[in-house]
Amino acid sequence: MSLVASGMGIAALLALAILGLNLATGARFASLLTNLGLWLIIAVGFQVFVGSTGTISFGHPAFVALGAYTGGILTLPPAMQRIALPDLPGWLAGLDPGLWPATIAGGAVAALLALLIGPIVMRLTGIAAGIMTFGLLVIVNEMIRAATPLTRGNATFYGVPRLAGLTEVLVVVVLVVGIALAYKFSRWGLRARSVAQDPVAAEMSGISVVTSRLWAFVLSAFICGIGGALMGFFLTAFSAQSFYVGMVLPMMIMVLLGGMNSVAGALTGAVLLTFWEYVMRLIETGGMGISLPPGLSQLTLGAGLIAILFFRPSGLWGSREFFIAPVGQTRKGDNP
Repeated sequence: MSLVASGMGIAALLALAILGLNLATGARFASLLTNLGLWLIIAVGFQVFVGSTGTISFGHPAFVALGAYTGGILTLPPAMQRIALPDLPGWLAGLDPGLWPATIAGGAVAALLALLIGPIVMRLTGIAAGIMTFGLLVIVNEMIRAATPLTRGNATFYGVPRLAGLTEVLVVVVLVVGIALAYKFSRWGLRARSVAQDPVAAEMSGISVVTSRLWAFVLSAFICGIGGALMGFFLTAFSAQSFYVGMVLPMMIMVLLGGMNSVAGALTGAVLLTFWEYVMRLIETGGMGISLPPGLSQLTLGAGLIAILFFRPSGLWGSREFFIAPVGQTRKGDNP
């Protein structure tokens, strides 16, 4: 069984486990589990870029925002459009393509932006690249705030139909894992990682440094845009602030915690962070019979991240991936 197929199989088992937990608890934690699924998509999307290029990005919440607003604009009911977006351009009014076309459109808009700015951003590395991606986040956020006829500006964008639930989100998780693994082990993914390890040697071998990084950037933006569209369909109301600086740190922690070079690591980091924050919020509010000072979740999370980076700089999984071993093969991980 190929690594892509077996990786998707593991992701499907994870999805079934989440669905089983939701069923066993009478959907009591449906909101938490759906939020986990959304973060699984976003974390994998972020990992595609970070793991392939070795460049930390502060701008990926911009792609999530574009996906959310694109999906929301395309599916807003006509009656709600007249109330919330009275100045919406005529060619956008009345459109209702449905969940999946609107979700793909959200990813496509994010990917288009990445394709347009990528040739400039991908020429940079290190701190310069980080600053440039943060500038991208600020610019997109300000554009959303300024585009009042489309986004309601600083006001809450409301009225989005709840089209995405736990099942739809988990289906996308499995597909996204397959896409990420297929890219990682494709020639394009291998070229991007070779550029990350030694750009001079890669360029001398005939590999375009900018192009190799660019396709990782575009695919990453597409996945994050899809995650943003689904997040919009789940939240039904959001604002530009929902996809701003506060989203950067969870993305980075999830990927660094599990291993920035591993799709399985991104999944693991998203699961650990989501449930750790939930448990710590319960403790802070006295929900578990213990009442501790607010802010403890951030304190413990920071301490845990420092410990992991000290003892496991490559994260919990390094560059390994989950896969289902063929009959007679006993290994449970691989590092191609």
